[in-house]
Amino acid sequence: MRHGSLLHAVTTAGLFLGSSLISDASGATADHALAVSVDDFIYIDTSNEPTDQAAAHEKRLRAFMTALRDDVTADRRFELVPSSCASNCPADGPALRDRLRAASQAGTQILIIGVVHKVSTLVQVAGTAAIDATSQRVVFRKYFQFRGDNDEAWQRAERFVSEEVRDRLLESRSQQ
Repeated sequence: MRHGSLLHAVTTAGLFLGSSLISDASGATADHALAVSVDDFIYIDTSNEPTDQAAAHEKRLRAFMTALRDDVTADRRFELVPSSCASNCPADGPALRDRLRAASQAGTQILIIGVVHKVSTLVQVAGTAAIDATSQRVVFRKYFQFRGDNDEAWQRAERFVSEEVRDRLLESRSQQ
């Protein structure tokens, strides 16, 4: 199952790509927007609930990804570069190193990847990693726990994840 490989990549990104904050941010400066690409996150449900919620989860994940990209686009400090991956990238697409190489060639400085894991009826975890596409070094990785599995809970989670990701990217950029 390829989902496990992306979950492993997010979980261990620091081990195989380098875990320290980047110091060069691919030449980005405070005067220029940071070129960011956001690959579709994957969704894993190990809650063992009796009702199949795959369609609802797929719809919420699509809305989450759209909102996350919209937030990046709305923030003038960032430039959203279209993902080099098709919508099946996390599950069936190229390996992470190949995705990073393609993102870098498309002008992406930072590639954001992630997974949302439904652990139980009420608890979900969104794992994110931001990776410098040129150096293939992890800028940061973070896990966000959120409660609930309805539209409102997903929207709150997306707003929080988006704000945190953008803040961490700017923080790492200012440490140059």
